[in-house]
Amino acid sequence: MTFMICFYMEVLKKQQRCYGFHYNYPLNDVKYIVNQIIDQGMTSSKPINNMYNQYTTIFSVTCSADIELVILVKSFTGHFDQRQAIRSTWGKCHGENVRVVFLLGHSAELTEHTRNEYDEHKDIVQGSFTDEYRNNIYKTLMAYDWVVSNCSNSQFVFFVDDDYFVTIPNLIKFSRENIQSGRDVMFGHKQCNRDPVRSKASKYRKWYISEAEYQPLTLPPFLSGGSVLTHFNVVRKLRIAFPYMKPIFLDDVYVSLVAQKLGVHILHNERFVNSDLRRMNFNFIISCHNYNSTEYLYEAWLTFKTPNPFERLFNSVIGNPRRDLCSTS
Repeated sequence: MTFMICFYMEVLKKQQRCYGFHYNYPLNDVKYIVNQIIDQGMTSSKPINNMYNQYTTIFSVTCSADIELVILVKSFTGHFDQRQAIRSTWGKCHGENVRVVFLLGHSAELTEHTRNEYDEHKDIVQGSFTDEYRNNIYKTLMAYDWVVSNCSNSQFVFFVDDDYFVTIPNLIKFSRENIQSGRDVMFGHKQCNRDPVRSKASKYRKWYISEAEYQPLTLPPFLSGGSVLTHFNVVRKLRIAFPYMKPIFLDDVYVSLVAQKLGVHILHNERFVNSDLRRMNFNFIISCHNYNSTEYLYEAWLTFKTPNPFERLFNSVIGNPRRDLCSTS
C-alpha cells in the first residue's frame, strides 16, 4: 500500500523535459498575419494552402448560446459501438453547459448507418474526406473550423480521441482554474525530442513522413493529439493561421508547431495520461488513453462510479475527497 501511494505521488510530481529545438518553418510570419486579420479583418499575405477547401461538411450540428465547454471526439466512422459507449458513460457526465460532438470522415459503405446515427443523436460532424489515418489532418482542421463557426460563445475546447476515458467534472474544474481568456496556452501530454519516422519498413511506419513533407531532423515539441485542452480564443487564432502554414499529415505535430509559431505555450500536465493506466485514481486524471474497446470503457465507468478502498485512502492522503459523480463543485 505504501508503495502504491508513493507511485501516485511520483506521478503527480513528474514533469517532462524538452530540449531546445530551433526551426524555420515555414517562411510566413504567421503571428503577424493572424494579428493583422484579428485587428483589421484582412491581410495582404496570401494563403499557402487550401486545405479547408479539400472537403465539404456532410452533417453538422450547432451549439447553444450558453456552452462553457465543447468536447470534440475524433472518431473513426465504423466505431459505432465506441461512440455509443461514450454516450452511455463519461460522455453523459455533464450539464447543459457542455457539448459533446463526434468528428467523422466519410465511408461509402457506412453512409446509411452514419445517417441513422446522426438522425438519432444529432451529435455528429462529418466531412467528405475518406476516413483513414493519413486524413486525420482534415478531421482536425474540420474541428477547428466547426468550433469557430458554430460555438463562438464557448470558453473551453477539448479535443480527444474515441479511445480515451474522460472525467468531465475534473476537466471543467481544471479549465476554470488554469485557462483564462487572455492566456495563450494548450494543455495535454507533451512529447519531446522525437525523431521523424523516415522508413516505410519501420514498425512505426504509421507515422512515416518524408523529408519532402517535413525536412527538419527532429520533430518540434508537441501535444499528443488524442487529448488537448485550450481556450476558444486560441482555437480561433489557430483556425486563422492554418492556411498560412505548410501542412503536414501528422495533425498533432502540425497543430503544436503552428501554436508555437503563434506564441502559444504547449504545456505538459500529468493529469492527461497518454498510457495504459486503467487503475489511475479518477479524482486525479482528466483523460486516460487506450480505452479502445467498449468493455474497457464500461469497466472504467463502473470504477469511476464505485471508488475502491485504495482510492479512498489515496484521496485522504492528498486531501482530495471524492466528489459527486458529475459535480464540478
